Amino acid sequence: MSASSSPASMVFMSANTILSGWAVLTAVTALDPPGRPLAEAADWNLGERELEVLQLLAAGQRNRGIAAKLHISENTVKFHLRNLYRKIGASSRTEAMALAHSNGLR
Repeated sequence: MSASSSPASMVFMSANTILSGWAVLTAVTALDPPGRPLAEAADWNLGERELEVLQLLAAGQRNRGIAAKLHISENTVKFHLRNLYRKIGASSRTEAMALAHSNGLR
């Protein structure tokens, strides 16, 4: 790969192009593979309400939006989120969303 076509120079050229108003930059990064095998959604043993919360989370809803759609309090949403994080082995909201998406939940 020549210096002018290295990934760093391509990003720099794209950034310059964006700054001059001629193009849109699309960044693609590789994700690290999971450190452990992913469990199937059916193996998570989520309750009905936990599954509803996870589906809304995967759809990009915030706690307030989830609470409004399910007619529950935000504290109850947080309670369900803590439980489902533990059950699916997620350490963050983002990881829970990624696991949900990888199992077909949208």
